[in-house]
Amino acid sequence: MGAQLFRIDFGYDGTEFAGSQRQPGRRTVQGVLEEALGRLTGQPVSLVLAGRTDRGVHAVGQVASGEFAWRHTPEELARALNAVLPEDVVVYRVLPAPAGFHARRSARYREYRYRIWTGHSPPLLLRRYVWGVCASLDLEAMEAAAVALLGTRDFRSFAGKGLGVPGTGKGSVRTITMARWRLLENAIDRADPDARLLEFQIGANAFLPHMVRNIVGAMVTVGAGQRPPEWLGELLAAGDRRLAPPPAPPQGLVLWRVTYPGEVVDESSPEPWLDPVS
Repeated sequence: MGAQLFRIDFGYDGTEFAGSQRQPGRRTVQGVLEEALGRLTGQPVSLVLAGRTDRGVHAVGQVASGEFAWRHTPEELARALNAVLPEDVVVYRVLPAPAGFHARRSARYREYRYRIWTGHSPPLLLRRYVWGVCASLDLEAMEAAAVALLGTRDFRSFAGKGLGVPGTGKGSVRTITMARWRLLENAIDRADPDARLLEFQIGANAFLPHMVRNIVGAMVTVGAGQRPPEWLGELLAAGDRRLAPPPAPPQGLVLWRVTYPGEVVDESSPEPWLDPVS
């Protein structure tokens, strides 16, 4: 059987990975998934991922695509992958992809979520997935600041890897269609009854390196009362990453979903990672 083009929907706990992109001599998400496919197909497999995530960043809605030969059904491939992959990677489904499908270039929408625990040290089972901020944050102020992000903007002020310095000549315009904060739940903590779990949701056509973590770091500065909400818009207009505070740490960030032409996001429907292939 000849090579076919496949789409793989999957997620991972990024704690023990040096990022998603393949790197020689380092444990990466792409490397682990390609190695598993190579074992199952008996041939080297090269994949493309929908989005890059840094060391320590998680994903529940990542997508990969690639061409390789497989003699059985896509459902059988998904089950086989889950049997050989390490415990910190899970495949939800494998689909035959239409001609020309490319996990990164074909994507039309990407959504990230970032979670913050305010108060004393986060609960044990949350520590790998939240940023613990030992302070009370003004949720309304951060919501007001987030409005400045909406629309098509130059996000150079929040770009990492040297792209945020004026004069780099790299494209930094992106379109943000969702940017909102919410109280995820009221935490019960006898030592700190005011502790809260906050979540920032942001959706766009594409993102720059470190962009979400840089945005969250700036908004926490607003939430802590160190800057007014309108400062975020001023920072955005300045177009200089050097004027912004340090980024939020990676463990609170999750690549939540990636969608393609013809797909509609239904917030009320069950997410695919709640029903992984057994």
